[in-house]
Amino acid sequence: MLAFYINQQRYFTKTYRELKRIDAVSRSPLYALLGETLDGVSVIRAYNAQTALVNRLVSMLDLQQNAYFLTTTAQCWLAIRLEMVGTLIIFSACLCTVLEHGSQGGNETFAGLAGLSISFALSVTQSLNWSVRMGSDLEAHMVSVERIKQYCRIPTEAPHDLPIDLTLENSWPSQGEIIFSSAKLRYRPDLPLVLKGLDIRIPPQSKVGVVGRTGAGKSTLMTAILRLVELSSGSIKIDGVDIRTVGLNLLRSNIAVIPQDPVLFSGTVRTNLDPFDEFSDDRVNEVLSRVGLLKVERSSSFHSLNSLSTGHNQSSAIKSLCDEVYEGGSNFSVGQRQLLVIARSILRGAMIVIMDEATASVDADTDARIQRVMRTQFQSSTCITVAHRINTILDSDYILVMDDGRAVEFDRPESLMKKGGMFKDLVTAYEEEHTSYVENTK
Repeated sequence: MLAFYINQQRYFTKTYRELKRIDAVSRSPLYALLGETLDGVSVIRAYNAQTALVNRLVSMLDLQQNAYFLTTTAQCWLAIRLEMVGTLIIFSACLCTVLEHGSQGGNETFAGLAGLSISFALSVTQSLNWSVRMGSDLEAHMVSVERIKQYCRIPTEAPHDLPIDLTLENSWPSQGEIIFSSAKLRYRPDLPLVLKGLDIRIPPQSKVGVVGRTGAGKSTLMTAILRLVELSSGSIKIDGVDIRTVGLNLLRSNIAVIPQDPVLFSGTVRTNLDPFDEFSDDRVNEVLSRVGLLKVERSSSFHSLNSLSTGHNQSSAIKSLCDEVYEGGSNFSVGQRQLLVIARSILRGAMIVIMDEATASVDADTDARIQRVMRTQFQSSTCITVAHRINTILDSDYILVMDDGRAVEFDRPESLMKKGGMFKDLVTAYEEEHTSYVENTK
């Protein structure tokens, strides 16, 4: 009976552990989908995609419930067999007492021991069930430890701080020169190259517009400069310093990124612009006035800065630094969110600014306003603008045309227009599309 019990426990534990693992793995995508649904419920309703989403959710739920049903079935399977083992033990105790009754019938000591053995036998089922269930649950919950161990084995980023960081000047980078030397990058070892030997030099304090078709490698430039993915080969130098030799904290704190989807956190305007409380209120108010989000009196020394855009006073969205910001900045328009992110970059005083299609989700007027702010507030910084609209980067100092992970053209806009090529074709196509749109709206 003991051998039977041990074999049953081993078999159950192994099966139960695997079923628990399947249940945990199938549960994670379900939680992720629910979170994404809550974040994008307005988009789902706008595109009337409720049916498709419900079908996908039901399919994932069926898969997870299959694993959960099997887990519960395994628990019932164990309970039945443990009850059977307990019943056999009680039956054996009673049988032995009955068989010995003929020879020990008048013995009071035997009667007491027989009653004690039967009493213990009656409680053995619960104890046996509890001990086996706890042992099985222990091994089943070790699946979580296994998953944590698996995550711990994922390759981490490079060190955030290195000794060389202390030897660099506090003002690094002071010029903003960026040099790509045979830069090659792939997102995973088993994937093809996205950057295929990029060789360009971006002069200090220049404004560079990056254009190209989808998948040409435009956004990958930002990924490479910020070292979100390390280069497979080649190098990137900023002011003569190879970025691989510096810590990630130093590198990323000196580069401002203005993404297509602005990132804001729940809190106040001040905590979003200066989360570490490094600047005074006057400085933060000055930056907000520069981007046209804070109304400043005419007597203020900042009044000259408020002329960045027409109708500034009417478009001001912030009354004070204590104004509340909802999660994701949902109480601001997309353009205002972008201006807040730009204000954050101005406050940091970064020498390198990357705009990754930051105006792709706004209208043409807001796009023009943001571009005016960028031109006036980042005059002394190196700005790399990944363009969604061609007119956004026509006034740039240089144009970088990407195609299949390579720089096919890199020169001043007027020079590229004279020589002809991909950039001229893109400009011509944009002008034809714009002209057609104007004629259709008349």
